[in-house]
Amino acid sequence: MGVVLVLGALGLVALPGLLRPLGRRLEPRDWARLCAAALGGGLAVFELGLVLYAAPTVLPAIGAFGLASICRHMLGGVVPGGPVAGWGAGSLAVVVAGSVALSVIRGRRIRRGTRVDSWLGEHSRLGRHELVVLEREDLVALSVDCGGGQVIVSSALVNTLDADEFGVVLAHEAAHLDHRHQRYLNLASAVRHGLTFFPLATRSVAVLVVALERWADEVAAATTEDGRDRLRDALRQVTASMIAIEVAAFSAADTVAERLAALDDPQSGLELASLGLLYSPGFALGVASVAGLGIWITNLQMLIQMSGRCPL
Repeated sequence: MGVVLVLGALGLVALPGLLRPLGRRLEPRDWARLCAAALGGGLAVFELGLVLYAAPTVLPAIGAFGLASICRHMLGGVVPGGPVAGWGAGSLAVVVAGSVALSVIRGRRIRRGTRVDSWLGEHSRLGRHELVVLEREDLVALSVDCGGGQVIVSSALVNTLDADEFGVVLAHEAAHLDHRHQRYLNLASAVRHGLTFFPLATRSVAVLVVALERWADEVAAATTEDGRDRLRDALRQVTASMIAIEVAAFSAADTVAERLAALDDPQSGLELASLGLLYSPGFALGVASVAGLGIWITNLQMLIQMSGRCPL
């Protein structure tokens, strides 16, 4: 049943990218949460499926199961492809887990390196967070949720935007911190690195990142009566792209076009039939994955019960 889990997991990971036209019509907050659930669940089930697929081959080889020939025959039936496939799945499971761990370490290093020390720039309070203005000639606006929230902007940005435009930019970055979007970005980075061999995973990660930016846009736009217009004007003036998805940047170039379109034409929601079309694939894949895991556990319990009757 490891095959069912692996295929179901890849389907979950691919869903946000495949359902992007429908998802854009949801509230950005709800769409971002759905994307995160699909990506996080897909990554976890994929790793679990690989481990379970490899277990009948790897565990006896390392002495964890000393099963007799009849037991090994049954275990071989659980793993299509035999030992080669089993060892391949085990190796891939190690690679995926290692890539995810490295992405976590890399993300922490980037955020720590991005955080501005107290002696650099002008520091002031922005609600519950810290506002830092750096003397730079490029247009910078980002938030860093590390060691206390910081909103970092450049002096060029302050001089380029008028007071109202600058205010909605600050509200946008504060929204990332208030709603803890860093958790979603951590997940996006883990999926992108762990499933780098799966092109649809990269597409789905991009969908999640855009959804987070639109979520922050909607929060910022609601702070003033003409917030949408102010935010749209600010976006059109700020064109610099930032370092990576490990931090939330106002001017991420690959999100601007869709965000401008959403600000110009707010979506009014989905009809019931469209909502069903959006949710049903994820529900079906989730049920298939859970069912596959249940069948595998049942088979494993049977083998464990038989192991006492098999010569070691």
